[in-house]
Amino acid sequence: MREVKVVLAFLLVTMLAACSGTMQGSVRGTGQPVIFNYEQGMSSDTLTAVIDGETFHGKAVMRGATSTVGTGFGTAYAGGTSAYGTSTIFGTTTTGDVVATLLGSRGSSLNCDLQYADSSGYTTAGGVGVCRHSDGRVIDIVW
Repeated sequence: MREVKVVLAFLLVTMLAACSGTMQGSVRGTGQPVIFNYEQGMSSDTLTAVIDGETFHGKAVMRGATSTVGTGFGTAYAGGTSAYGTSTIFGTTTTGDVVATLLGSRGSSLNCDLQYADSSGYTTAGGVGVCRHSDGRVIDIVW
């Protein structure tokens, strides 16, 4: 049993470590390309980008996610006997709606609204978005 737990832990770490990639951006009006790099995390993604020599680092988090907890009640019959039990039920609702803030090395910032193609938040499934630079520029993003 211990070997199974070790293998499962290794697979989980390997899968999460492999969840990184790039997003292609373009500044509206000029067409200047901007490449965003991402690393998917458990509760947030890490984003980086370079614009005009300024390096931006930040986090992307799910907006509009909700969690619920409930209790289920039931009775089971088997072989002429019955058993009554309860169970705690957990649920989560996500939309794929993500917000990000990236801070620049020279004092600028990017505020982004992203829509992940997979509503559960898998960045690698792709998506679309818009980032607003603190100087007013708008960057359209696809991945």
